[in-house]
Amino acid sequence: MTFAGIDVSKTHLDLALVSNSPKPTRLRFPNSPEGRQALLAALAHHNPAWVALEPTGAYHLPLLKLLAENRLQVALVNPYHLAAFRKAKGERQKTDRQDALLLARYAQVYHGELWAYTLPPEALRELKALVGYREDLAGRERAILNQMEAAEWAGSKEVLALLQKELACVKGLLGEVEARIQALLATLPEAEVLMALPGVGPQVAAAVLALLPPELWGRAKRAASYAGLIPEREESGKSVERSRLSKKGPPLLRRKLYMGALVAVRHDPEMRAFYHRLLSRGKRKKQALVAVAHKLLRRMMGRLREYYATQLDQGVA
Repeated sequence: MTFAGIDVSKTHLDLALVSNSPKPTRLRFPNSPEGRQALLAALAHHNPAWVALEPTGAYHLPLLKLLAENRLQVALVNPYHLAAFRKAKGERQKTDRQDALLLARYAQVYHGELWAYTLPPEALRELKALVGYREDLAGRERAILNQMEAAEWAGSKEVLALLQKELACVKGLLGEVEARIQALLATLPEAEVLMALPGVGPQVAAAVLALLPPELWGRAKRAASYAGLIPEREESGKSVERSRLSKKGPPLLRRKLYMGALVAVRHDPEMRAFYHRLLSRGKRKKQALVAVAHKLLRRMMGRLREYYATQLDQGVA
């Protein structure tokens, strides 16, 4: 079997193909519409069993969409896993061409454990973009408020007036973005299922549906692993065992689930009791809240699993 790895940069797409042959095939294409079509033609010629990509901000998205639309079996490799694979292989060089080869080798070794990427519906892609933009606007709002406080202390009236105008503009955009997010959530039945849970408001539901791949919806264990809400344990001989959060997934998803946990311990008696049990066992408040966030996500996935089972039963009937 042949396996492909593609390293994506702003200007180039580096393709590596590995098979039983000792020498890999390496090709480079521009990251442009024409270059992506040429790469697609090369993949059609070699017919790889898997194509492995590493997410790189926004630069990989046009290629990923093209590959998914052409029904190639594509795996998005977690950068955390790829870094561990590089270390295990003793790789010291890190170039675009070498990364492409590493991705191909990763697919060759782990092809039995890979999950094929499926192109989300347009509504989910738009929701993801809006959720990210909303977070950027919220960050800008906080920055302006800090600048306004500094301007007040400095007595800079002219700067303060300009910052007030900018703040009004950002707040207006925030309101518009949140209205669009609400409108998109209204079209997704999963959002209504999730928001029936205490601690799950529109922001938490939007983050989960936008940032968690749809193929993981309803899969509690895999969802928690993807979100980076599972502990990593370190133990060797007589050394003290250490456990820490993996933090492998989207940071924004974890932040929203953490905020949901804060609400859940105030309004959900079961979550509150769970939180206080952890505190009584010596856990710090932040550790206990992270555990609540983990439990909240698993509960959300359980509700989705029940919803899909009900839909399936109704369809059979």
